[in-house]
Amino acid sequence: MTSFARPIVSPVAVSPSLSVSASPDQLPVLRSLVRTVAAHYALSLDGLSDLVLAADEAATILIGHALPSSTLTCTFGGDDTAAVQVILSAATTGQITTSTSSFGWHVLETLADEVVLKELPPAAPEENWAVTITLTKVLQAGS
Repeated sequence: MTSFARPIVSPVAVSPSLSVSASPDQLPVLRSLVRTVAAHYALSLDGLSDLVLAADEAATILIGHALPSSTLTCTFGGDDTAAVQVILSAATTGQITTSTSSFGWHVLETLADEVVLKELPPAAPEENWAVTITLTKVLQAGS
């Protein structure tokens, strides 16, 4: 049978994203999202587990500094052939750079191939810090 249907091609690829309440009870939802989306990338089972654990740890760090009743956003990015990125962001009351010397931060650096903390100070005194933790996991070659 011949089909004349043409595939729909979107000019812009949409990255999966989820915003949840910045509270510990949302961590299972976040882990499920990361596991489901990352499973579509060329990662070993260990690499997939490492990325899920790293996202959980990064989210826990952000939740610990997040404003009450704020949101935690998780977005995926990266080059589909070389690496996958999990980008977690939240509004915080201040800087969290002291966390970069903590055991939790050491765990992040062990589980992910690259960890980047980006903190944007408020533009005005009544505003909040915008904090992002980006986790990068290199994909397996030839997969």
